[in-house]
Amino acid sequence: MSHRRILAPALLAASVALTACGGGSDEATETPAPSEQSESAEPTTSAEEAETEETSSSSATGAASSTSTRASTSTKSDDKEAADETVTEVAETFASLAPESLFAQFETCSETGVSGSYDCSGAEIGQFQFFDSEAKAASTTQLLTELRSSRIVEDDGERIVGWSTLGTSAIITVVDNERGQVLQQLVSTEQEDPRERIGKLGLAEVSEEDATQATTTTSAASPTSSRR
Repeated sequence: MSHRRILAPALLAASVALTACGGGSDEATETPAPSEQSESAEPTTSAEEAETEETSSSSATGAASSTSTRASTSTKSDDKEAADETVTEVAETFASLAPESLFAQFETCSETGVSGSYDCSGAEIGQFQFFDSEAKAASTTQLLTELRSSRIVEDDGERIVGWSTLGTSAIITVVDNERGQVLQQLVSTEQEDPRERIGKLGLAEVSEEDATQATTTTSAASPTSSRR
């Protein structure tokens, strides 16, 4: 009995010790609590959200840029169509003043501050002015027919083609008195003879003999030629 009494406490102590060791091992291998797992996963979630926001922002910027480009292209296209329509309108309105070949060389036409007046220009043909005004047609006809500095190339009573000289410049003019319309272009007499210019533009028929006489007359009247 005494031997059993001695062994019983020893066995009880050993059992308590093993239980304690077993409990420590279980705690060491225990998985993290749910709150700890959520905290460790937060940085990854934030990074993914930031990447998604950046991608969405880039997509929005690209879409806005594309929309802006399309709008700009559309505006330019509309402007060109409007310019073409104005050139067509001028060609139809002033068809009696010049041949179609002249209007075909215009790149732009725009209204001026004067009612019924247009400025038209082309890289190869230069700048012209058109007037839809009976008063302008009447006063221009008077200048062409009465001024000593003016020359007439064609005059059939209704349509008059010629030019007026002022210094080294000349204003080539076509007047349609029946329709009350005028075409004018300013040229330099030092660069080109007005009569030859009228022939090249197809505003009137100019023979080679007339062009030669005009060139000779212009040279003789030049101040430089007189000094020589």
